[in-house]
Order: sequence, then structure tokens, then C-alpha cells
Amino acid sequence: MPDEDLAREVQELRKALEELRESFAVVSQMAQAYLRLINLYAQYGGLGIEVAVPEIKHDPISREIVQILFDLKRANVSQIARELKGRRGKASRNTVRVKLKELMELGIVVEVPGERGKVYALSREVVKKWLEMIGMPIRFDQTNDY
Repeated sequence: MPDEDLAREVQELRKALEELRESFAVVSQMAQAYLRLINLYAQYGGLGIEVAVPEIKHDPISREIVQILFDLKRANVSQIARELKGRRGKASRNTVRVKLKELMELGIVVEVPGERGKVYALSREVVKKWLEMIGMPIRFDQTNDY
């Protein structure tokens, strides 16, 4: 009987040790991500989405549209124009359409089916690049957001 108790205790200790190792790995990843963020901030002076998508760096409207889609996940032209107007003071649906077309040609934005027509979202590649850049270990098979 004492041998069985000892074996059970050893097994429990092994399990606890493995859990500690897994926790340490997560903490280590978080520390690395934090250092990466500090380095990015020091290098670019900020952590805007244009760091991950340099093609929009010199186009403030496209940059704002990408940020809106990042915040809303999915939106139609009217929703984007309304949000853009709230952020910039002015916006037209025609300008939004033109910018969305340009962003789609660059592979930054994709058209996705919506309940009432066309809606737009950031491409998975852009979201993945951003999450990798900031060190977030999110797998797309675990989420339907993008």
C-alpha cells in the first residue's frame, strides 16, 4: 500500500510540474511579446496598424478605414463612411468605395458576405501579420471574427 501512495504522489508531482512548465512557457511568451512591443514603439514611435501595413502609411483615409475595420471587424460602405465622418469630420460613401477598392487590390481588405449585401473586413493575412507583430498567439481556427 505505501508503494501505491508513493507512486500516486509522484504522479501528482509530475502533473504539477508539467502545469508549472506550461505556465512558465506562457509567461515567457508574454515577456517576449512585451519586449517586442517596446522595440516596435522605440523603432516607429508608435504602434499603429500602419506598422504592419506600410502600404497605407502615407494615406490617412486608407489608414483610418483600416483602423475602422480593425475596430468593427466587418462593416458596409455606409457604416465605414459614418464612422469615418465621426473620426475625421467628413466622409463620403464614394471616397470610401474608391479607398476600399484600392485596399482590396493591395490585399489588405476583403469583401465578405453580409446579411444585407456587401461588407468589408481586413484580410486574414493583415490581421495575422498584426497579431504576430505584437506577439499575440491567436490561431484563426479558434475564432470566426476574421
